[in-house]
Amino acid sequence: MTSYELFLLLDEGLIFGLIALGVYVAFFWLRFPDLTPDGSFVLGGVLYSKASMAGMSPILAILIATGGGALAGLLTASVNKVVKIPAVVSGLIVSTALYSLNWLILSKPNQYIEPSNTLVGNITGVTGAWHLFAWLLAIWAGVGIFVIKFSSSIWGLRLRAVGENTLLARDLNISETGYTFGGLAIANGIVGLAGAMFVQRSFSADINMGLGITIAGLAGLILGLIIASRSRVISVVVISILTGGIIYKTMVFLSLRLGAPPEAFRMVSSIVLVTIFAVVGTRLVTILKGIKWT
Repeated sequence: MTSYELFLLLDEGLIFGLIALGVYVAFFWLRFPDLTPDGSFVLGGVLYSKASMAGMSPILAILIATGGGALAGLLTASVNKVVKIPAVVSGLIVSTALYSLNWLILSKPNQYIEPSNTLVGNITGVTGAWHLFAWLLAIWAGVGIFVIKFSSSIWGLRLRAVGENTLLARDLNISETGYTFGGLAIANGIVGLAGAMFVQRSFSADINMGLGITIAGLAGLILGLIIASRSRVISVVVISILTGGIIYKTMVFLSLRLGAPPEAFRMVSSIVLVTIFAVVGTRLVTILKGIKWT
């Protein structure tokens, strides 16, 4: 493996670590099996592409992409809480609708992004990959600190409490609906941010790039939770999820290097997840127990 390939692998690992962190907030704080990331990831990338090409700075474009992802989460919460559609179906409906919305925003199936419209600028090759890695580390540090600090705040504690037991909302005199909206906005905002960073890694936004992203994030998340073992220290969990995202991408990368065709990327991803379930199945039952599937 060359230095360039190593940094590209680390870049994608950090991006998929962000996706896994977003999935973690939805699945394990809210206990909400959210499928919205398949759409909010693409939405983040598409919005970043359009904003950067319109002349906005990469930082502002990233903020717009993050906000777009958060709005997607709010839409899923609305479908679930207002229309009363089950959680899994709500995310599926929104991610399906976002497919068309992303195409309408982009006006085409895919869009090339000039290097000058990225955080790295016109720097290419191994130096560009290294600079993107540095940016991703800084972003990961910021998002990780936010998640850690938020988890111990009064709002974060209430969010996690409502996720564990919805009856606590009544006892605490708080709105379960409000915290569902907030939790899904945070989760998909992080995923939208990951989408914005991914298009800077690939120099293109594609409306199909989000297919299977929730499963990929779940795979990285599960690897991270296995690494964290039974630790309930949020900082340990967050770092473990980052590590899980990198390990997941490494497993997929090695599978492709061993001869699997690039077109089989999503099949390889599915096989990796099935393998994880097969190896540590009993622990995964415990990990996934309590999620609100309806």
